[in-house]
Amino acid sequence: MLIGVGLGPGSPDLLTLAAIKALKNSRKVFVPGKLAAELVAPYAKAEILDFPMIQDKTELLKMWENNANKVANEAGKGTVSFAVIGDPNFFSTFSHLRRTIKEKYPDIEITTIPGVSAITAQAARTDTSIEGSFTVSDGSPVRTKIILKTKHPENTREKLTAEGFDEFIYAERLFMENEKVTHEIPQNGDYFSILVAKKSKKAAEKKVVYFVGAGPGNPKYITVKGRELLESADLVMYTGSLINLEILDYTQGKKIDSHGMKLEDIIDMLAKNVEAGKTVVRLHSGDPSLYGAIIEQIDGLKKCGINIEIIPGVTSLFAAAAALRTQLTLNGITETLIITRPAGETLEKDSIHELSRHSATMAIYLGTHKLREIMRKVAYPKDTPAAVVYHASWDDEKVILGTVGDIADRAEALGIDKSAMIIIGNVLSPENYKRSHLYG
Repeated sequence: MLIGVGLGPGSPDLLTLAAIKALKNSRKVFVPGKLAAELVAPYAKAEILDFPMIQDKTELLKMWENNANKVANEAGKGTVSFAVIGDPNFFSTFSHLRRTIKEKYPDIEITTIPGVSAITAQAARTDTSIEGSFTVSDGSPVRTKIILKTKHPENTREKLTAEGFDEFIYAERLFMENEKVTHEIPQNGDYFSILVAKKSKKAAEKKVVYFVGAGPGNPKYITVKGRELLESADLVMYTGSLINLEILDYTQGKKIDSHGMKLEDIIDMLAKNVEAGKTVVRLHSGDPSLYGAIIEQIDGLKKCGINIEIIPGVTSLFAAAAALRTQLTLNGITETLIITRPAGETLEKDSIHELSRHSATMAIYLGTHKLREIMRKVAYPKDTPAAVVYHASWDDEKVILGTVGDIADRAEALGIDKSAMIIIGNVLSPENYKRSHLYG
C-alpha cells in the first residue's frame, strides 16, 4: 500500500495525528525535499527523492518513472508513505507520482491523508476570511471545478456539463458519520457537501475552436462564458491592434497576436493546436459576428474537420450608446437602427448615402479615418446630432458630441481618427419623443 501523507504548511505543530500515525507505521517513508524530511524526522527516517525543475520532457518522464519504480517496489512489500508539504491532493508532487504508479502498477492500493494546505494557512496568517467563491491557479488551464455546499447538485451538474465538464463526483459529510461518495448525482444535497467536476481527456479531444467576443474593451464586459474559456484555454489567438490587452490577463495559456498573419497561417495554427488536444480560443474584438471576418476562418477550419462554437460579445456600438446615455431606437423619433461601414480596402462601394435617407439612427463602424467624407455623403440635415465615441468602455474613452455639419472638425481637433464609433440621429438629442407604452 502507498499512502500520500499531508504534512501541512511547514509547522511541526500542524501535522495531524493521522499523518503521524501513518509515518510511524510505514516500513518506508519517501519525501520530495529537505523541508518535508525535517518534518518527518521525529517519527521516521525519510529518503529524499530527487524531483529537479527541468524543461526537457524526455528527462522529466525518465525521472518520474524512476521515482515511481522505486516507490512502487517498496509499496509492493508493505505500507509505504510519500509525505509532502501541504495536502497530497492539492497541487502536489504526489498527484503526478500517484498517476504514474497507477498506470504502471495498477495492483498497488493508494490512499491519502489530508493536510493543512497553503490556502487555509494563508487565511490564518493574513487574517483573511474566505466567505465566497475564489480561484486558485498554478497557471495551467482550468479542468477541475469544486463546488462547496451543493444543495442542488443535479442542477449544478447540468450547468457544468454545458461548460464542457463531463466527469462528476458527489461527496457528503466527508470523514464524518454517514459519509457518502458517489458518481450518482442526487437532486438535493447536504450542507456539508462537495461536487467535483472534471473535463476528461475525451472532452479535451473534442475538435473545436471557440470564437469568443472580447467585448468593446473593458475587461469586465466580457461574458462569463467567454472568460471561462479564456481561463481554460491552452492557446488564445487575438488581434493585438483591436482588443484591450488587459483581457488577456484572464488566461494563462499561450498567447499569439495574429496581426499581420495570413489567413492560411491562422487556420493552420488553430487547427494544429486543436489536433494536439488543446483548448483553443480565437478572440475577436466586440462581437465576432459583426465585422469579425470569421467566415473565412470557419470555412478553413471545417475543411480540416474542426468544428467551431461562437460565444457572442458586447459590440462597441452598445458600449457607445451606454457612454452617450441614450437608446438607439426611441418611440416617436425612430424605430430603426442602421449599421454600416464606409468603402475601403475590403469594401469596393458602400451604401451610406442611400441608407441615410431613411432618417433612422445610423451607426458606422470602421469609418473614423473617413469621418469628414462620410458627413459630406450622408443625406441628413447638417444640424442632425452626431457623435464620435473613441474606445467606448476603455479607460481612455472619449465622447465627442456635435452635428453632421461640425463633428468632423470636433474629432480632428482632438486627434481622433481611429478606433471610434460614429452615430448619427435625433436619438442623440431627443425632443418630442413619445412615452413608451410599457409605462402605460
